[in-house]
Amino acid sequence: MGETDYVLEGERVALGPLRTDLADTYRRWIHDLEVRRGILAAGVYAREAEEDWVRETITKCAAQPPEAASFTIYDLSDGAPVGTASLVGIDWRLRRSEFGIALGERRGQGLGTEATRLTLDWAFHMLGLHNVILSVLPSNVRAIRAYEKAGFQHVGTRRAAVLSLGERCDEMLMDAVRDGFESPVLGRV
Repeated sequence: MGETDYVLEGERVALGPLRTDLADTYRRWIHDLEVRRGILAAGVYAREAEEDWVRETITKCAAQPPEAASFTIYDLSDGAPVGTASLVGIDWRLRRSEFGIALGERRGQGLGTEATRLTLDWAFHMLGLHNVILSVLPSNVRAIRAYEKAGFQHVGTRRAAVLSLGERCDEMLMDAVRDGFESPVLGRV
């Protein structure tokens, strides 16, 4: 494979399209219990199922207008893929979407915060969205701190609304809006 295809570069991370050749890597990240706890995934994903998801998501990202914007996150220090970030459920009439991120082995290094900011930059300045929402477990303090640094604010809590590793727990809702978001890249182009 040639040079990596980045669509947006920050200081420490870059975003690129999803890649079918990384489907098994994405699947491995989802099966990591620390990752699974944060994204509430309960399924067991075979390589073939993950390859199907990647192909379907790539098609959604290329639709006109896009139904999603999903990225592979790369650590610019060595070019390694370290996670995925997505804008899903894009509502063009209301100019909003949902955000999700999954980092593999390099959690806790600030890469997720920067990837989140770059994804918001894409949402607000490339797609023209106004509001992006996410849900997170209140116990995921590191993720909440990263989301706050990236521009998200707490907007509410759904009590006992989700299951995490078989236990019922609250779901915290956070959102980011274009107004007041300081663009790290696209707003300066």
